[in-house]
Amino acid sequence: MLDARTEKTLSRFTQEVRQLLGAELLAVALYGSGAGSDFVTGMSDLNIVLVVKELRFEILQKLQPHMRAWHRRGFALPLLLDQEFLERSRDVFPMELHDIQEQHRLLWGEDVFRTLEIDDRHLRFQAEHEARAKLLRLRALYLECAGKRAPLRLLMLDSLKTFLSLMRALLRLHGEQGLLTYSEILERFERRFDTALPRMRQLLAIRTRQQGWPAEAAADFFRGYLIEVQRLVGIIDHLSASPAHDHSA
Repeated sequence: MLDARTEKTLSRFTQEVRQLLGAELLAVALYGSGAGSDFVTGMSDLNIVLVVKELRFEILQKLQPHMRAWHRRGFALPLLLDQEFLERSRDVFPMELHDIQEQHRLLWGEDVFRTLEIDDRHLRFQAEHEARAKLLRLRALYLECAGKRAPLRLLMLDSLKTFLSLMRALLRLHGEQGLLTYSEILERFERRFDTALPRMRQLLAIRTRQQGWPAEAAADFFRGYLIEVQRLVGIIDHLSASPAHDHSA
């Protein structure tokens, strides 16, 4: 649950966006951890989606001058969508649209996500593409960290959410629907695919401040984490396109 200060920040943001966009604005919604139970004050960003009638360049111009101030208040870059994009991308971004649909809180306007019909034909392929792309980026960012402990720890914590989202998509492919916390996602994924992900469990506990960092070197911890990410990619690679109907998997 968000505290009173964050609620006030959300209310102020919504009022500002309504004043900026006027009749062009259809909906303002909070999604991600802030709309669920995984929000960690001081660590989690406030993820906002803005839905407009038509995403013209003039709308970007109106929003751009306010980005720095919104970042200071804890907002991530807003996700900007219009009606045409929502309609035409239901088969291209099933992971993201499902995540928003299942965990969002309408702050103002029409709840366009509640009734959105998402096409899951390409969900498995999107999951593999995302997983492999994030694995490539994880390796590259490790090189950029140059062995420094603080940036390396931050890299692992930041990337964990992405891989948990991928796990949620795989569980969805196997018929597991509904709101799941990060802890539930990890637990069900390990059970469903008969695998152990101890580094990710540790990272999740660190993220939620249930435990501190272990004494081992950050590079050694990262090595174990990277192995688990590679295992996740392998699991996705071996899935069929529609495993929700294959109970032998």
